Amino acid sequence: MNCKIRRIKWDRIWISFFIENVPENHDVYISGPVFYKLKKSENNPTEYLLNITNPGKCKMLSPGIYKLVTIGNEGFLPIEADKSLDLKVLNRQFRYFHRERAYRVQFANKTEFKIKTSDVKLPMSPLKRLTSIIRTSRHNLAKSILRTIYNLEFSVLHRKDSTDIYNISNPRILLMSDQSEEMGSNMAAFKNALIKNGYTPDEALRAITTKHYSILHWIKTLAKIARADFIFLDDHSQTTDWLTFKGVILTQLWHAGAGFKSTGYSRFGMPASPAPKSGHRQYTYGIAGSRKIRHFFSEVWGINDDMVLPAGMPRLDEFLDEEYKQNKIKEIYDKYPELCKPRKVILFAPTYRGENKRHAYYPYDNLDFDSLYEVCKKKDYCVIFKMHPFVAEKTPIPESFRDRMLDMSDYPNINDLLYITDLLITDYSSNIYEFSLMHKPMLFYAFDIDEYSKERGFHRDYRKNTPGKVVETFDDMISAIEKGDFEYEKVEEYLENNFEYIDSNSCHRIIDWVIRGNIPEELIPKSFN
Repeated sequence: MNCKIRRIKWDRIWISFFIENVPENHDVYISGPVFYKLKKSENNPTEYLLNITNPGKCKMLSPGIYKLVTIGNEGFLPIEADKSLDLKVLNRQFRYFHRERAYRVQFANKTEFKIKTSDVKLPMSPLKRLTSIIRTSRHNLAKSILRTIYNLEFSVLHRKDSTDIYNISNPRILLMSDQSEEMGSNMAAFKNALIKNGYTPDEALRAITTKHYSILHWIKTLAKIARADFIFLDDHSQTTDWLTFKGVILTQLWHAGAGFKSTGYSRFGMPASPAPKSGHRQYTYGIAGSRKIRHFFSEVWGINDDMVLPAGMPRLDEFLDEEYKQNKIKEIYDKYPELCKPRKVILFAPTYRGENKRHAYYPYDNLDFDSLYEVCKKKDYCVIFKMHPFVAEKTPIPESFRDRMLDMSDYPNINDLLYITDLLITDYSSNIYEFSLMHKPMLFYAFDIDEYSKERGFHRDYRKNTPGKVVETFDDMISAIEKGDFEYEKVEEYLENNFEYIDSNSCHRIIDWVIRGNIPEELIPKSFN
């Protein structure tokens, strides 16, 4: 019997082909301008998956016309598609670069089943096209000048005394951010560990999404990049989108432990998503907390799963340190006596809404402060509001409620507040990652789950994977607090799936694996062999 596609479905950037009669000793490949093996589903033996943003070589599926084939002991076997399939509804267009271009995926099944991918320029009004040309030309000129400066600096400043980067006695390490002039908790923890291990890291911290920097500043920053043997990032770097880093091991220490919201390539085609070629592709490594979840990180960055090392989040080293924990608890209680026991503490810490840092906000009209205050009095709770750092507007707490409600959004490290928290209320934030280690309950106030899913997207089923109860109305949230109905049993399952190690050695592993080159043999990326 012929191999036949019975069904095709999309899940964001993934295409699932449900294929019958594939011989047991055969794999399914997409064949065309490039040749890739499809991933076989762990849950359905007939399902084969293709990630269009990274089929396997850290780049998009190239434009062209493709077929599906199986390869095994019998050689090549063609794959047909059921003639009853309505392929037109499966065509997709992913817009990018200020919505001016699009990556298209189209299906056909006239004489044989084919998949066509293409990269096209979208039609625009003459005025918009002219504006785009002027903007692009100006930016391209600036980038061209900066690239020339970087290449000159690299030729002069980059070390030439060693061909083996791992045997350098004093490696040049750069801690870099394009998102903030202040070092985030992950990067700060890693910096402290580097210093303790005798290294002297340099820093390049900017906020280029919201601030403009002089040419002199750029020259100095590019010089730091040119010198470096190792560069560590803590978030997406816009500089990597247009500048090819040379002679460096580039590692992403992304702050998100294991949240739900899609970002990077996992939301390709949505507003503010990356272009087919972006700086994420330059990463040598990314860091995650567990082998079981590293595919979420690789999907975001458009790199291969085995390039994501399950070393653990650097900030957990400090977070799990008992002496640090007790000192912080005392410090917080001394400064905020209203939070002291026997009162219980609710930490309300949602993520932001809006496209990016520039447009971030939180819809406070979805909070009923009167009802929340009443349940706090009834259950003897105090509420800390810790809004996402991108949200500039302060929490509008009524003056008469401030004996039980505090806006601590300016408190520097949310992890410190987790120590004294009895109940975390969040939505789609990754703060659940650290809090799960406290073995305490969580509530997920997802009043806009359907809208958020469409606009932002999730990289896994939200309702099935939250380590706590999901409530979609404020009344249901209040009811859950009153009843103590938090579905706490989900926390232990979350811990099992999201942590490879629960210790204070994450920074040590990153230093040993990335800087000293001592990656365990079973974790060495296959492309490095």
